[in-house]
Amino acid sequence: MTKPQQDAGDGRAARWRGQREKRRSEFVERALVAIDEEGPDVSVATMAVYAEVARTRIYRHFDDSTDLKNAVARRVAAMMLLEYAPVITVDGAPHAILTRAARTHLDWVTEHANLYRYLMSFSPAAGEVRRAISTAVADMLHPYLDVLGVPATATPLANALIGMVESVSAEWIDRPGGTDVGALTEQLAAWAWALVDTTMRSRGAVLDPDRPLPAPDDLRT
Repeated sequence: MTKPQQDAGDGRAARWRGQREKRRSEFVERALVAIDEEGPDVSVATMAVYAEVARTRIYRHFDDSTDLKNAVARRVAAMMLLEYAPVITVDGAPHAILTRAARTHLDWVTEHANLYRYLMSFSPAAGEVRRAISTAVADMLHPYLDVLGVPATATPLANALIGMVESVSAEWIDRPGGTDVGALTEQLAAWAWALVDTTMRSRGAVLDPDRPLPAPDDLRT
């Protein structure tokens, strides 16, 4: 006789969890709009205004302001990774690959400058997105560095590439000076290629930046 009551209780709990997650997602989406329009230092009170609810109501769905802000930062990180995933590939010539990746990043941070600044202010979420992108880049580099006998170089090289692009673009969105997005894209692609080329040449591999990448095994010959 107790099982139906237990099942009913479990069903109510599941519905509550589903409703809570739905409301959390809605609040996060409205918070993104608030940050985009008001800036990365927007308060929870302002986020509540954009969500059209009292601030206290938000805390029915989040443990505290840190929980809300971390949820927002993770959502921004997911947006970035979704945008970047298709361009982290070895399809094409090195210069084209690096140019495509740099332009994708610069276009995103230009369009979503306040969201990017917000993300970078939250170390856990910012670290997660850096690690995810760095891992994808390292996985792309690893087969080439493996055949050259330096597979352990893939992760440091990926971190160097990501760090350079991130630091340069973060400075640029605040102080672009006379550099437009096209010029900075070319600069970043050139600097990135210099890092990759130096690493490859140190092991005797010389690649043409304007010709499609060979298969990794072709570097053995």
